[in-house]
Amino acid sequence: MEANKSYKSFNENKSIEELKYNMLQYTIRIEEELIEYKFYQNLIEASTFKGNSMNLFENLEMFKKDIKTTEKEAFALLDEIKLHSNSISNKIECDDLSCDNFFINKHNELEEKTYNFFRKCKAFKIQMFQYLESVLKI
Repeated sequence: MEANKSYKSFNENKSIEELKYNMLQYTIRIEEELIEYKFYQNLIEASTFKGNSMNLFENLEMFKKDIKTTEKEAFALLDEIKLHSNSISNKIECDDLSCDNFFINKHNELEEKTYNFFRKCKAFKIQMFQYLESVLKI
């Protein structure tokens, strides 16, 4: 039986420092993903594939397209995280509960979006690795 892999928030009682640290960690992980995707792009463009692989060109082009799409999504997510990180300090100025709840909800939405991004990246990598393993010259 597979465990439930849905997002769960634990942000309501976190300090400003914890929230900022989490956003910093997401930024670092996304930047690492971008470095990995650059490597995958180079790997796909290398001519190290078996010559008789069925639909090789089409599949490689699909992976290239997915890489470009994910890179665009990563840059947009990085921008959103950086904006949010800058606004975390404003949480201190929230005196009423509705302001605090709005901020935490915004933080949770961004964190869930980031969580889903990483799950999507992992699924893509698994699919690509399995395919490349079958068509690489070894």
